Amino acid sequence: MTITEIARLAGVSIGTVDRVLHDRGRVSSETEAKVRAIAKKYGYQPDPLARHLKKHKQYKIGVLFPSLKSGSGYWNKVFEGAENYIKQELAAFSFSLHPFFFDRYDNDALSSAFGSLLESDCSAYVIAPVMQEKMCELLLQAENLKPYCLVDTSIHAFEISDVKKNKPLSVITQNPYRAGFIAGKLTELLGGKSGTYAVIEIYGGAYNQNERARGFCAWFEEKKRCNVEHIILENSSSDKKDEIIRKALDSLFESHEDVSGICTVSVEVQMVAKYIADKNISGVAVTGFDLIDENARLLREEKISCLIDQEPEEQGKIAMYQIYRHLIFEETPKSKIDIPIDIFFKENLPIQS
Repeated sequence: MTITEIARLAGVSIGTVDRVLHDRGRVSSETEAKVRAIAKKYGYQPDPLARHLKKHKQYKIGVLFPSLKSGSGYWNKVFEGAENYIKQELAAFSFSLHPFFFDRYDNDALSSAFGSLLESDCSAYVIAPVMQEKMCELLLQAENLKPYCLVDTSIHAFEISDVKKNKPLSVITQNPYRAGFIAGKLTELLGGKSGTYAVIEIYGGAYNQNERARGFCAWFEEKKRCNVEHIILENSSSDKKDEIIRKALDSLFESHEDVSGICTVSVEVQMVAKYIADKNISGVAVTGFDLIDENARLLREEKISCLIDQEPEEQGKIAMYQIYRHLIFEETPKSKIDIPIDIFFKENLPIQS
C-alpha cells in the first residue's frame, strides 16, 4: 500500500494524504478519519528512510573524547572509524561529527566540554567515559540528555545497579575483566617461568583498566604459583607519564630480582618496552593493549611480546551505526555490543602497506 493508492481510495490528493499521515497542515476531521481508516485497513507503514530524506534534516553527532593526540593516537582511531562510516555509509544523509575534546587528567576540562556538548544542537552523542567517577556524575545529573553511545568502556554505576536515568543507548566495549585474565595467561606463558609478574595501571580512575588489572591478578591467584605485583600509578599530566612509569619500573626491579613478565593494561605498553630495551634487560615478557602504530612497530622488533587489541576503528563505526538506526528508523539498539579480544604476536601482525 502506497500514499498514491490511499489517495485514490479516499478520493483526495496525494498531498492531503501526506499531510494526514505526517501530521503536517490542516485537514478536515472527516478527511483525516477516512485517510487513517484506509491506512489502518491496508496496513500502511510509513517509510522512515524516505521521510527523513524528504525532510533534509541535518544530524549533528557530538563526540566527547579525550584529545585525539592522547593515547598515542588511540582516540584518533575511534574518531576516524566514526567519521569514515559517515562518509562511506551515510552519504545520503546529512550526518556530521562535532568534537568536544578534553584533557583526561583534568576534571574541570571534562565538565566544561560536557557542558558545551549539552548546550549544542547535536541530535545524539558518542562518549568515551574514561574519567569514570566524574563522567558518571555528569551523566546522571544531566537534564535533557540526548541519546548517546559509550565507546571503549562502560559506566560502573550502570553495570552494577538498577540506575535507569540517562542510561546509554548502547555500550560498545571489550569485556575488560576477560581481556585482563587472558593477558595474565599470555604473560605467564611468554614469561616461561615462575617468578614475579607485574600489572601496571596508568590511570587509577579508569574502570576498564581496573577490570583488566583485576582479571590479570585473578589468573595468577587461580594458579597460585607466581608472585604478582599490582602497580597503580598516580594520575598526572601526559608529559610526566614516561617519567612516572620509569620510576615505578626502577622500584619494581630493585625490589624483585625474578621479574618474568610485565603487563600494562593500556596503550602505554610502549613505554615499558622502551625502558626494558634501554636497560638491556632480557628474559622479561612485555604485554599490553592496543595495536596503535608505535606498539605495532615495537611488536615487530620483538620489544613487545604480545598485544591485545580492541578494534578502536570498529568501535567508532558501530557507535555511528547504532545512532543512525535509532535516529532514522527509531530502533532500540542492542544495549551492549562486545568487541572481540584480538591477540597479536609478531607473526600475525597485519602486513604493512
